[in-house]
Amino acid sequence: MPGERPAPPPERLYAVNAAAAQFYASRLPVSRKAARYLHGHGINTAADPTGPWQVGYAPGRWTELATHLRAAGFTDEEVTSAGLGFIHNRSGHLLDRFRDRLMFPVTDVHNRVVGFTARDLGGRAEAKWLNTPETAIYRKRLLLYGLGQQLANRPAGIGDPIVFVVEGAADVLAMHRLAAAHAAIPETQPLYAVAPCGTNLTRDQLDLIQQTLPGAHLILAFDGDDAGRRAADRVYPVASRWPGHVSGVRLPEGQDPADMLGAMDPVWAISEIIGAIQPLAHVQMTNTLDRLFATKRITDPVRFVEDRITAYQAIAELFVDAPHATRNMAEAAAERLGLASTDVARGVIEAWSARTDTPGGTDPPPDTAAPPSTAEPSAGPPAEVPTPSSPSHGVAETDITVSATAHNTGSRRAGTTAAITRHDPSSGITVWALADGIGRHAQAATAAQMAADIAATVSLRSTPAAGLHAARAAINAFYSGAHPNQAGDASVLVVSAYPSPTHRHGVRWELAWAGDCRAYTIRAGQLAQVTADHTAARQRRDQGEHPSPGIADVLLTSSIRAGDISVCPLDEGPLLLCNKGVHRAIPERQLAAELAGMSDAQASADRLARGVGQHDARDATVLLIHARSAPPALVTTTRTNAHATVTASGSPAALAKTSFTDAGTGPAAVTTPQAEPGRGFGQPAAGRRR
Repeated sequence: MPGERPAPPPERLYAVNAAAAQFYASRLPVSRKAARYLHGHGINTAADPTGPWQVGYAPGRWTELATHLRAAGFTDEEVTSAGLGFIHNRSGHLLDRFRDRLMFPVTDVHNRVVGFTARDLGGRAEAKWLNTPETAIYRKRLLLYGLGQQLANRPAGIGDPIVFVVEGAADVLAMHRLAAAHAAIPETQPLYAVAPCGTNLTRDQLDLIQQTLPGAHLILAFDGDDAGRRAADRVYPVASRWPGHVSGVRLPEGQDPADMLGAMDPVWAISEIIGAIQPLAHVQMTNTLDRLFATKRITDPVRFVEDRITAYQAIAELFVDAPHATRNMAEAAAERLGLASTDVARGVIEAWSARTDTPGGTDPPPDTAAPPSTAEPSAGPPAEVPTPSSPSHGVAETDITVSATAHNTGSRRAGTTAAITRHDPSSGITVWALADGIGRHAQAATAAQMAADIAATVSLRSTPAAGLHAARAAINAFYSGAHPNQAGDASVLVVSAYPSPTHRHGVRWELAWAGDCRAYTIRAGQLAQVTADHTAARQRRDQGEHPSPGIADVLLTSSIRAGDISVCPLDEGPLLLCNKGVHRAIPERQLAAELAGMSDAQASADRLARGVGQHDARDATVLLIHARSAPPALVTTTRTNAHATVTASGSPAALAKTSFTDAGTGPAAVTTPQAEPGRGFGQPAAGRRR
């Protein structure tokens, strides 16, 4: 409009905010109320004028900042455009926005002051906390308090960062002091703390963390009161979709990190917080059940079936969000509800299936009762199958197979599956390993590649089961310093082909697997599944139940990091190895047609991999082994050792991990690591690679 002045350029808004921060910091030493607040919350070190925080005090008079900024050469328009002051409607005077408040400067990722969040110290203001209004450089949904200061003064540590998301500025400063105590422990990960600026955590703020601190482990640590739990409820839908590690902390009732720091030594306070870390869905489940009781929506689940159904429906989706933590969550829910953990697990599965009507796979239960082949295998290797366009592994006379591998990563740039082939010309043994990372994050891809490589290498010199055990030990050691939530894990299938039936217990082939990768063969012209899925649905079928298709079909009872390892001897093939992305997307008739009519292994593998892309964007890997047809032998399962093992999972979309069953009837018990004296959270074990 005519007569309107142009808005001040961003450079002037940065300058006036910086000048205001210096003014507030210069007034901090004269305020006893500010000193008491900082001391009571254990954050008095933030008052250091040479430190990164520039905490200050806004005097209680109406025009002290305005007068100072005018004398420094700033116009009234610049002061109001920066949100530092306003023009009084009646008098037309320029007045200060912040008065009698503790001032916390908010900076952008370049550590430029863009605004303030301020705590009332007089007790007369309507709002305890007051923030800068939206300006050209201050958009609170795009900013996080504390991030810019810590990017400019990065915490000590090695490896991927840990980022605590707390409620307010005082909590950020408290966690920063705790980080200093944490950093005194050798070889710990760098610890950051940030807070939303008077709003819920937004997708844009999560993107900001991901851009500036890639690979971060995100931990929500809200106050242990009703307001903190309500904040967690609002944030959960956004935070649960974090692509990497994501956890939560259920702090003691009525306390926040600043309260804890003010009441105890920093080392004890950080230990207390670290000890309370749980998968985010577990924390949310506990909050949900507490809220159901508090609002009287449930009163006595032991007596009333309606209460049980209400509880199961309320928490079912949380089990899907954290499939790796289902065992611990079922036990925690059972304790809160006064029920058996197996009843909770069953009720959650049924509630989810009824809610979503999730379709199951088209594959029938595995036929594990087929008798071993009685045919006498030939003493020498079979004749080479003519497959001119398929790659052959080795040229020695002991070769017995021709194989081909095909991948389809869908719409993703990089996949989370791996396929490895090893051949030893001296012994004539060939090994194939296929691994499917659980989830879509980088840890899943790392686990799949490590598992396939290690399992194939060890199996070539030993047995497939030994290869899987070696991969398990290596991956658990590799991730031993990380919180188990969504750390790398995979389903793995290994096949060894021996040149003579006398080489290995009279069998030509030997398979070992953990998880839900599958191996198929052709028997009497029909597709036959050689392996048996390690899923909750199959386990329930083995116990004589008949579960309807649903979530139990994709909840794993075993993986490379924990649970049973199954083994199966097989006389001869052909064999089709694939991950769940293939056997869930490709109809059985198409799998059978490719396997039975295979004349070109590579062409068949390529067609199957492309077929998955026509259905969805799943990561698919197919491995075809061309050999003569023979029926599969009986599948057997070997127990793992009795030691408790750390297990982990991928993203919520994977919907696959530890079963709900008790340790007495299911896989080996799973435990979550606790904080150890003398060792920091996330501290890597000796020799861990980075």
